[in-house]
Amino acid sequence: MRSANIVSGVILIVFGAAMLLVIIPAQIEEGPEGMMSPRLVPQMMMALIMGLSLLLVLSNLRAAPDPDAAPPFTRSELIASAALLGLFAVTVALFLTVGVLAASVVLIVGALLILGERRPVALVLMPLCLIGGAYLLFYRLLGTAIL
Repeated sequence: MRSANIVSGVILIVFGAAMLLVIIPAQIEEGPEGMMSPRLVPQMMMALIMGLSLLLVLSNLRAAPDPDAAPPFTRSELIASAALLGLFAVTVALFLTVGVLAASVVLIVGALLILGERRPVALVLMPLCLIGGAYLLFYRLLGTAIL
């Protein structure tokens, strides 16, 4: 568990640094002069994630090493992670070619199946409730459009 925490913390620190230095500046424009920048909240959250990740790494580095420790990630965890990454690639392609509804259904049902859910009621109700709730919230209540 100790080495898994260290690896996870380092990955989150690298992710946070990439977000702070590359992705947020490239995707969010600076605000008007004299106004608070729209980048501020995303940057604060990434700094918080990086700080907590650093605490995770440091607290696990100080712990005594366990000579009988298992590998940080099991084979099944790595396979599930790769499958979820592939699922995200498929849903992005579906979103760009077919539309948001197909991508949403494939993402929700695919993630449930990858994570081991096999009950048909859950496989039907989960996407129905999530997509239906998002529709009601964004289209009906807030009056916005999602594209």
